[in-house]
Amino acid sequence: MSLEGVKVLITGAGSGIGRAIAMRFAREGGRVAAADIQEAKVQETAKLIKELGGMAVAITANVSHGADVERMVKEAVDALEGLDVLVNNAGVSSIGFMEQVGDEEIERVFGVNLSGLMRVTRAAASHLKKSRRGRIINISSVEAIQGSGLFPVYCAAKAGVLGITRANAVEFAYHGITVNAICPGPIDTEMLAPLIAYEKEREKTIKSIPLRRLGKPEDIAGAVAFLASEDAAFINGHALVVDGGMTIKA
Repeated sequence: MSLEGVKVLITGAGSGIGRAIAMRFAREGGRVAAADIQEAKVQETAKLIKELGGMAVAITANVSHGADVERMVKEAVDALEGLDVLVNNAGVSSIGFMEQVGDEEIERVFGVNLSGLMRVTRAAASHLKKSRRGRIINISSVEAIQGSGLFPVYCAAKAGVLGITRANAVEFAYHGITVNAICPGPIDTEMLAPLIAYEKEREKTIKSIPLRRLGKPEDIAGAVAFLASEDAAFINGHALVVDGGMTIKA
């Protein structure tokens, strides 16, 4: 499985899963445009890639802002001289029961997790159509499948990601572009940290996973690398669950 020379734009690449994806592409020989709202973090990602001898450009952008998205995609395409793969990874979490959720929170979560993803896909589509191996990989969540009463807005937005994945898989197939999603389970990142801040919560979460461990960002990066490779050329409209068996047990 080689990604040699593959040109990829990854949103939310400043830390966690996004950084791991960027590093995996770099190790496989890919050319990386790493984007994130946090400038210092995405610059660090690009620096780490360059230290490996890879090619990377860092772009600061907020996917919930249309003008930022258009600029981000243009900068990525200009730097990479084209685009083969788009990884829609940017996301924000939300905790709170339905009656506690305000309008601003709904707009914030959907603005990044779903509307932002759609904006980036729309802006990148014409460039991906020019590639002979176009791929779109959307990061959803197991919460889109099993749901949780504590994360209603997050669950809804991530379920929407699965919907747009299937719709785009049909639309873009005509242009040779595959569109798939990945549904991570509990991954040991900054986003998960508040939910497992106490040892009892961490132990409870781990016990819910048949493999008896939290996922690592690299676990998701490996799945993304597979879907971006030629080995996955006939996989389209699929949601790949990477959760150590948690949803099966549930």
